[in-house]
Amino acid sequence: MCGIAGVIDTKTMGNLNSSIIRMLNSMAHRGPDANGVWHDDQCILGHTRLAVIDLSDGGIQPKRDVSGRYIISFNGEIYNYKELKKTFVDYPFETLSDTEVILAVYTRYGYDTPNYIKGQFAFAIWDTKEKELFFARDRMGEKPFYYQILDTGFIFASEIRALLQVSNLKPKLRMESLAEFLRFQSVQEPYTLLEGIMQLPAAHLGVFKDGHLAIKKYWEITNVSENDYSNIGIVHQTIKNKLSSAVMFQMLSDVPLGAFLSGGIDSSAIVALMAEQSEQPIETFSVGFEETMYDESPYSNLIAKRFKTNHHSILLKANEFKDRLPEILSKVDNPSGDGPNTFIVSEAVKKSGLTVALSGLGGDELFAGYDGFKRFYRLQSFETFWKYSKGLRKVLSLIMEGKRSELLKLSSVQIADIYPLSRSVFSIQDVKYLLPLAKYKYNIPWHSDISMLPILSQYSIAELTGYTRTVLLKDTDQMSMSSSLEVRVPFFDHDLVHYVLGIPDKIKYPIYPKSLLVESLKPLLPDTIVHRPKMGFSFPWDDWMRGDLKSYCEKSIFDLSKRNVFSEKELLNVWSRYLKKDPNVKWSKIWLLVSLEQWLRNINYE
Repeated sequence: MCGIAGVIDTKTMGNLNSSIIRMLNSMAHRGPDANGVWHDDQCILGHTRLAVIDLSDGGIQPKRDVSGRYIISFNGEIYNYKELKKTFVDYPFETLSDTEVILAVYTRYGYDTPNYIKGQFAFAIWDTKEKELFFARDRMGEKPFYYQILDTGFIFASEIRALLQVSNLKPKLRMESLAEFLRFQSVQEPYTLLEGIMQLPAAHLGVFKDGHLAIKKYWEITNVSENDYSNIGIVHQTIKNKLSSAVMFQMLSDVPLGAFLSGGIDSSAIVALMAEQSEQPIETFSVGFEETMYDESPYSNLIAKRFKTNHHSILLKANEFKDRLPEILSKVDNPSGDGPNTFIVSEAVKKSGLTVALSGLGGDELFAGYDGFKRFYRLQSFETFWKYSKGLRKVLSLIMEGKRSELLKLSSVQIADIYPLSRSVFSIQDVKYLLPLAKYKYNIPWHSDISMLPILSQYSIAELTGYTRTVLLKDTDQMSMSSSLEVRVPFFDHDLVHYVLGIPDKIKYPIYPKSLLVESLKPLLPDTIVHRPKMGFSFPWDDWMRGDLKSYCEKSIFDLSKRNVFSEKELLNVWSRYLKKDPNVKWSKIWLLVSLEQWLRNINYE
């Protein structure tokens, strides 16, 4: 796991060495083990290394292939690199790294390379002969790839802050993205919050040559393969086999590894499967709170005892967190309504001497773990209601508030209409009040028809390509890498994803929490874990933001209100309503605004 950066200058290279050094320095946390720079007359590539596979100097990047024609800068891990390596009998490998395997695959398959590799990745390969840059990002969007087209060429990096080291332009907010950010805590690919800075969408590749950029999708999540799901026993066994295989591949490491353990179904499942495959006790980590209604320690301790792990529990107190909050938020490269929780546990894992951790992220999205799945499923029974006149529904909406009112105004109960509402933070009307000058349009994150898939799978795809990719995976990357920790997510193995997405609703519908997953792993997970109240991995934000964090939040909201993009009156009104415990102003709205203000400070936005 690393940081990558590069500049292609098609007109005049100038002195780009200082630029690439600034880019790498801004991402030093992503790769503290080594730095590398390579260049020719048009391209300069940089790399910061976090050594995980092949700890020798042979793993240092940028890396040339044996012919010397191709140069790669790569961030991530290729889980099937050993299997791929066996297919290159005559290739004179010089290292034990997965990086060199990507180069070998590229010399044979060219632009089809991403289809052959399995893992989390973002990489760029410069062809010294054709003078072109090829780059790609993994299927699920686990690793980031940001870029910007300039008058003189093309720049890319693992983080936005690195791009800002090169561009001579002052950061400028993209108002459409800002409106979307307030609605959904994030911005859909390919845009970002800043004008001109783009993100390569997940499952896409690109080529930059002679000043021209071409981007193409190489994998489609909606192309679910057909399988026979008639035998429930075989379905259960297949799920366990695929998840166990994913865990096995992702435990591959030349450095010590552990796991996040909240005590919920998903993280417990990953730890259970790790324990089955490890000869040594697994190192596990959890965060606990003094506020008992948020504290999951009893459950994580139960799983740790059951699977004989070496468990580490971090007790987080509000006053201690308050003192560290500016520091934590200063590490955010892309703001969201989440993140600090991942930072706290990642920091603890790294301090313990580990470099890699497995996470249970993804179980809810695949196995209908959120309440939204059931709501969406039930709403399909009311489809006839949406055929009544829009005027009638609008009248009914006037006596409702919040999301119920917005629901009645929708055109249908199809996933394209329902999902944006289900994941919204601020309402459309709120956004119009807060950003009177912004235009707003939500872009559906998939491009093919998914109505033929099972109802629950439609919602899964919306989650996997929406909130999960743009918030959870992004925060997992930036918050773990800020502590130089690599986090792996077995539930996002693309073979497992495609198999589960094809499962009929009658099998997947959660009779009890994530029943299909639990039944597939029996008897690994105890009933105490399966049937406990769902808590999620979150902080006691409401208690803290009206208590120890109040002054910090108030100052942030006030500063944000003075920026010329917001309505000062409306923004301060939101804060006032929150303090008065208005049920329509939840903590998530306030925290989103606080994190946005801190990020604007981070990038010196004027």
